[in-house]
Amino acid sequence: MVNLVSNFWWIPLYPFIGSLLIAVLRRGGAAIGPASILAAFLHGLAVYTSPRGGALDHTIYQWMPGIAFRFVADDLSLLMVLIITGVGFLIHVYSIGYMDKEPGFWRYFAYLNFFVFFMLLLVLASNLVVLFAGWEGVGLASYLLIGFHHDRPTVNRNANKAFLYNRAGDAGFLVGTLILLTAAGTTEFTAINQLPGSPLMLAAALLLALGATGKSAQLPLFVWLPDAMVGPTPVSALIHAATMVTAGIYLFARIAPFLAANPDAGLVIAVIGAATALIAATIALVEHDIKRILAYSTISQLGLMFLAAGLGATQAAIFHVATHAFFKALLFLCSGNIIHALKGEQDIRYMGGLRDKMPWTFRLMVLGGLSLAGFPGLAGFFSKDAILLAATKSPILLAAGFIVSFITAAYVSRMLWAVFFGVYNREAHEAHGTMLHPLWPLAIGSAVAGYFGPHQEGAWPIMSGSAVVSIAGLYMGRQIRLPEMLKVFFARKWFINDAYELILVKTASSRGSAILNWIDQNIIDLLPRATAFLTSVASVVSGWFDSSIVDGLVRGTAATFSVASYPLRLAQTGRTHNYALVIVITVALTFGWYWLQ
Repeated sequence: MVNLVSNFWWIPLYPFIGSLLIAVLRRGGAAIGPASILAAFLHGLAVYTSPRGGALDHTIYQWMPGIAFRFVADDLSLLMVLIITGVGFLIHVYSIGYMDKEPGFWRYFAYLNFFVFFMLLLVLASNLVVLFAGWEGVGLASYLLIGFHHDRPTVNRNANKAFLYNRAGDAGFLVGTLILLTAAGTTEFTAINQLPGSPLMLAAALLLALGATGKSAQLPLFVWLPDAMVGPTPVSALIHAATMVTAGIYLFARIAPFLAANPDAGLVIAVIGAATALIAATIALVEHDIKRILAYSTISQLGLMFLAAGLGATQAAIFHVATHAFFKALLFLCSGNIIHALKGEQDIRYMGGLRDKMPWTFRLMVLGGLSLAGFPGLAGFFSKDAILLAATKSPILLAAGFIVSFITAAYVSRMLWAVFFGVYNREAHEAHGTMLHPLWPLAIGSAVAGYFGPHQEGAWPIMSGSAVVSIAGLYMGRQIRLPEMLKVFFARKWFINDAYELILVKTASSRGSAILNWIDQNIIDLLPRATAFLTSVASVVSGWFDSSIVDGLVRGTAATFSVASYPLRLAQTGRTHNYALVIVITVALTFGWYWLQ
């Protein structure tokens, strides 16, 4: 009988095989796609609930000294497996109805399975190299999914933007990994977590954090995530709920002892998280696109997770990852129902009155929104309060957390009022079948998941304050009025996109064109001019050498033979009696010489 526990490393193979089958057959996506994810979920559940006696590991092969293709199964990785495959399965089922009329149906499910395979590879990795393989694979798969409607120019541009911003962060990740490999001789997490703090290790930690800011959409690399909303709505739910964007949080949880040994890196991570959470929440407060509101909400909630991870409260961060997976996936899929019912409309200013036309979507989305807002008793309330409790180490960070909580409740209230209340005269219909049934497990998780997380005694002051802030934000969100200047500032996204456009696009392109022109004239054009000059010089030298040396040798040789042959030429008169006289004289001298001897 197959031992599912010891063969836990099979878990990523299910979606990988599913992706290959769909790609080869070009059909069967609606059956093979969800089935492969369900198989991975059931296998992960069997391993998670079994008595393991500690972490399990399995080495596929040893690539080089210190780097092995090895998997590890412990409570953290298996929890992430269950979140990824559980939420992923529901999104796969939802996609059957949502993507039914889309061309490239099989391609969509092949990409979706491909994405989940790399995400499972990432969370089961026992070292940074295997994690990086999953990290890059997730980036590739997300590029394919975001750009699914590749016949639209805007989609291609935004998919490229997401890909490039992630690559910028991944460069930092790679350099940090190489530093740690040099220092520890391996990239295994067990060895990295034993390294002592030092300036070099601080640099490595910050470089890894740079990679996390790209993948988890934090300052300075968060601008790609809202533009990724051009992908199909189930893709947005999958990327934003529990998979790709939580990879940075998972990384911090894996190297928590290493970050603790370099507290300055943790402080930087916490500050980045708090700043990102605040900025993204204020942008969501004035955004009109329903999916982009949820995207900025994701960035903000990830900022709170960064805040907790930077302060060493990785349990609180992972707790919020789990609850966020439920309510954010629920919110995205409910928004998908609304967009589908309104024939593609995403602007909340053109919605309203859907409470009666879509009663189940209304109830479910309100539940998800209240959980996101941290309404007392729901899942988001407990996980967010765990983060606020960790932030009590710093009054400034705690204040930022409470402000973000208030703004979150306000934009949730604003969105729900705009979508479901008021008057709306256009046709709309409730979702059904695979676009409604997968929402119920997510709704249950959004309501009760918070009761299964880590809870601390003496947290009631924070919880009481959080409850008041949440209710106040929900109450004020419907009627909140911002000063026009502040509203424009938030609507322009704090001018961060404009700054990038100015620095990276316009300035770089204008200055870059001038620099390239100078390079062309002074370096590129210099090469043929230098070649012509050198050829000219070489020809002059060659001509001198030919005339002076080669021809000189010929003439010199001729002159030498001419001089040497001059006496002999004097004797060559052509007269016979001269030759006879020479013969007689030669014979006489010869005999005379012998006679005298």
